[in-house]
Amino acid sequence: MRVEEWTFYITGKSLSDTKLLAKVRNFEMIVDEPAEIGGTDEGPNPVEYILVALAGCLNVTIKGIASEKGINIRSLEFALEGRLNPEKFQGISKKERAGYKEIKATVYIESDTTKEKLEELLKEVEERCPVTDNLKNPTPVKIEIKPK
Repeated sequence: MRVEEWTFYITGKSLSDTKLLAKVRNFEMIVDEPAEIGGTDEGPNPVEYILVALAGCLNVTIKGIASEKGINIRSLEFALEGRLNPEKFQGISKKERAGYKEIKATVYIESDTTKEKLEELLKEVEERCPVTDNLKNPTPVKIEIKPK
């Protein structure tokens, strides 16, 4: 099945210094900061959503490639950990990256196939998952300000 280029849209409204109401298709979600840094802890923070997006993308990509290759997956679970470098975000450093220094994704797969075939599958997943690709090769972001 060939898929045409897709365009995705979200809208957001600031509810406070730390909280955003985001709308994606017909879903609403709160983006917020933990209470210990001034938020209300009503939802994941923006960088945590990156980990959620990565887990979701890995899930879809692993299942899709496994299906293409005839690999039966009985269960699939994820544990993701991201180490954030806050120095640029806080204005302490001009040289460091503002984002994650490293993301570790552990994928627990229960399957009938061999470990070698699962490792081949995961290598292809790393190449084909759009979120992984954006983390490895950042997409340029163009920010435009318009008066309301």
